[in-house]
Amino acid sequence: MSEGLNPFEPPKDDSRALDWGHSVQDFVDASQGTRFANFLIDTVCRTFLTVVFAFVLEDAAWLLIFLALGYYLVFEAVFSRTPAKWITKTRVIAVDGSKPRFTQILGRTLSRFVPFEPFSFFFGPRGWHDSWSGTRVVKDEPVLIERR
Repeated sequence: MSEGLNPFEPPKDDSRALDWGHSVQDFVDASQGTRFANFLIDTVCRTFLTVVFAFVLEDAAWLLIFLALGYYLVFEAVFSRTPAKWITKTRVIAVDGSKPRFTQILGRTLSRFVPFEPFSFFFGPRGWHDSWSGTRVVKDEPVLIERR
């Protein structure tokens, strides 16, 4: 194994890989409709995984907790996106435009367990799990604006 290789780093040849060197003004927030689609798609994906594993494993009560925590935590910490965000071409960034730290992703994940948190989008452009963790969900590719 070569020195300095990060097994969790996205592939270098990915033409859609995001250059984390962009400023915060280069990103466009995902719309509320896209955020709702992300919620629905991720709910279907998590439910599917739970059902599949429940058939494979007889005592799957612990699995619900693992999937509830692990789904968002693993996907967003490693890839900065969940399967739904891949489909809708969005990703999670820190509010300053950088890649979110693990602690921010952990905060996002734990915030999702607050009662009525999914409804927080009705009260502002960002949900509680974004506001509390200092993150945003943005369109996948930065919009490069000429600055004078």
